[in-house]
Amino acid sequence: MKHGILIFGLIFFLNKASYTQDSIYFFFKEFNVSVNRTTLQNDNTEDRYGFGFGAYHSFMADKKLNLIFGFEYNRTSQFKKSMYEGRYSHFIDLTYCINCFSIPVGFRLNFGVKTKIYIETGGFADLVINANRTGTKCTYWTDENHRINYTETEIDEKTGLSNFVGFYFGVGVRIPISKYELIVKPDYKIGIYTSYSYPDDIINRYFRINIGFKIN
Repeated sequence: MKHGILIFGLIFFLNKASYTQDSIYFFFKEFNVSVNRTTLQNDNTEDRYGFGFGAYHSFMADKKLNLIFGFEYNRTSQFKKSMYEGRYSHFIDLTYCINCFSIPVGFRLNFGVKTKIYIETGGFADLVINANRTGTKCTYWTDENHRINYTETEIDEKTGLSNFVGFYFGVGVRIPISKYELIVKPDYKIGIYTSYSYPDDIINRYFRINIGFKIN
């Protein structure tokens, strides 16, 4: 959460830096919160819920086609039944929590006059600022009497993951309310880069429900 506070501190600074003598111009005019769930289910992986929030700027906002740029904080989670560690150890029942500073860039095509339905697609970079895993480490070795010794240790540790890149697709609706617009947008983020492989893969792919508002 502290990383999210830092991100929104940066957003506030950028907005404050846009102060003019006559008025304050907010560079970021669109804000949302989101709930996500990974979509990685397989024989070794189970999906988990996460959350996030973001701020965005719309270029060519008065046109039918907009260019969207933003900053996000996204926390995703996934469960691994087992992960290979080495010749004499492995992990079981691992929960990965991945915190990312995300930068999306995309295009938004709007339909309608007042209430607008839109399609949005583009690319993103998920920059990993912190990743943690909890679970059980299983270790086994042979002693001088050729007996196999086995231990289980509970772990709660940081883990090194590379950054993710990918593309996203969403469909949303913008509902005018006074000087604002209520925004509801489901979208799907597809990471196309493997962050960890030894030999098990960690990728980031998740579905989100975004709810927010836009300042007109």
